[in-house]
Amino acid sequence: MEENTEKKDQKDKQEQEECDGTKSCASCGSCSGGNDAAVENDAAEDDNDDDKELSRAQFIRGAFGLTVLCWSGVAAAPILMYLSPPPVEDEKTKVTSIEVCKVSELPKGTGKNFRFGSVPALVIHTEDDQFHAFKAICTHLGCTVQFRADKKCIYCACHGGEYDAETGKNVAGPPPKPLASLKAEVVDGKVIVSRA
Repeated sequence: MEENTEKKDQKDKQEQEECDGTKSCASCGSCSGGNDAAVENDAAEDDNDDDKELSRAQFIRGAFGLTVLCWSGVAAAPILMYLSPPPVEDEKTKVTSIEVCKVSELPKGTGKNFRFGSVPALVIHTEDDQFHAFKAICTHLGCTVQFRADKKCIYCACHGGEYDAETGKNVAGPPPKPLASLKAEVVDGKVIVSRA
């Protein structure tokens, strides 16, 4: 038995002489300096692994935060659009008047939608041979309105808003105020619409 112990001691001594304190020999336990360095190296590598790995809880927190951020943007966009002023037409491109059609193309009791610059507009030829023009933008939510001959009114199909065909005044539905009016006149057999 003593021989076995002697051989073991010699083997340990030989390993200690060959030991360079690296991680590969740290598992032998024969040198204390190498073992401490190896333990420190192992701990440092474990810390680096923890930094790189994402736990399930961290992933859920991050995904939830991203979802909340996206929904906040979706909720804030219409609010910001509501609070920001509408774009103003440039003086150089602003339309002051436009020829809509010939009087013969617009019989009594009918209306016609057209573009007044960048804005939709509407001209109406009433039964009493008068012409009335309005910006065709509903004052409720900005939908485009049309003249309905069957009801003899200006109608917004979005939420059922109705306006008087002669004055543009809101008469039914959710619109809070009348339509913006334009000036309509007949010049040389043509319907000319201009700013009021």
